[in-house]
Amino acid sequence: MENSLTMQRQEENKTKNAYVFFVLFFYLFLARDWLEVHWSIFGYIDDLLAVLAIPLWLMNLYANKFVIRLRRGGYGIYLMLFTLCGVLGTLVYHYQPLIQCALPDLFLCLKFWLAIYTGRYVFQYLRVDLYAKKIFFHIRIVTWIFTILIILDNIFFLFPESIRYGLRSTQLFYTHPTVFVSLCLLMVVILISIKDYINGSTKYLIWLCLLICTTLRSKAFGAVMAIVLIYYFTIIRKKKIKLRTFLMFIPLVIAVAWEQIEFYFLSSVQFDSARYQLLVKAVYIAFDHFPFGAGFGTYASYFSAIFYSPLYNLYRISNVYGLREGAAFFVNDSFWPTILGETGWIGMLFYLLVLWALFKQIQKIKEYNLAFYMSALCILAYEMIASAAESAFFHPLAISLAMWLGFLMQAADRNVKMIGDEYNSK
Repeated sequence: MENSLTMQRQEENKTKNAYVFFVLFFYLFLARDWLEVHWSIFGYIDDLLAVLAIPLWLMNLYANKFVIRLRRGGYGIYLMLFTLCGVLGTLVYHYQPLIQCALPDLFLCLKFWLAIYTGRYVFQYLRVDLYAKKIFFHIRIVTWIFTILIILDNIFFLFPESIRYGLRSTQLFYTHPTVFVSLCLLMVVILISIKDYINGSTKYLIWLCLLICTTLRSKAFGAVMAIVLIYYFTIIRKKKIKLRTFLMFIPLVIAVAWEQIEFYFLSSVQFDSARYQLLVKAVYIAFDHFPFGAGFGTYASYFSAIFYSPLYNLYRISNVYGLREGAAFFVNDSFWPTILGETGWIGMLFYLLVLWALFKQIQKIKEYNLAFYMSALCILAYEMIASAAESAFFHPLAISLAMWLGFLMQAADRNVKMIGDEYNSK
């Protein structure tokens, strides 16, 4: 009896500690961008959380007596093959220094996936059914603060001005409107996850989607459209979203972003557009460095600008605005050109397989919890939309979404395991 009470108290303490960590995680990521501007050390928060996956994996490996188990149908094997392509390109062509450039760039490519693993473990004792009301309180508070600040900004012009379509694009105290979009999206997916345990969630879900739209960014409109469609299929119709349904989002996103697509890729500015040039030259690089690409840290990535890659001169784009040496501030404003240029056609194929395997794993969440299923799909949909116009899966803001995705996946896995254990005991 005493042992049973002790175990119960331990479980309660773990659950409470997981909630405390969630609150820290929530507010730290909401403030991270602002804090980094004033104290650069806060810019490493996402890196630390991703790196945490390594000791957690080693601890898990020790618990399993050093037996490595690959999940059937998981994305791990494809991620390793993707990594191998970039490593082979690095070793064959030697464009960039291995230690200072290639390895840090490899880490950036894996951060999102490492953060999923971290999220699985640091949130494994989080009980949203017990703490839903408290979590909802935090979301309500932040939503009200954002709304009041937006109103004040439009009256008194308190924050940096960014005009789109003749209106102020919401940025608040963040460095870019995209930061605001990502943080509102984080609140959206958390709110969806707890919707079964609270009343009034739909109102705040619509409210947050409207706040996202105030940024007037194409990806913001695309994200909101994806949320609406996913909500319709999963919550209202209670359907599992298949790949062909997911692909239906593409024409809608293209329609929403058509003005930007036309400007960057079809107008007269395309030859001076960093996005256009990075995409086109990535194709040439992939063919010239077939099949494994030019290697990590060589193209369209943060470290390819820090250690200015010789490829920009070789492919005559070093004079494009935003890609010049010392002023390459648009160099990592893309995602797929990085994948294609650094790991080639084979690496890109493996990365697509990584995403396909992740999509299949998310499909399993539906059998456990519809709200969790929708939340996970919204994260994947947003990252896919963002990948058309930013570094997406490489971006520091993606780490918070990855960790929440890890929580959703482990909750579903744990439930399946508990059902299996109960079945076996019978």
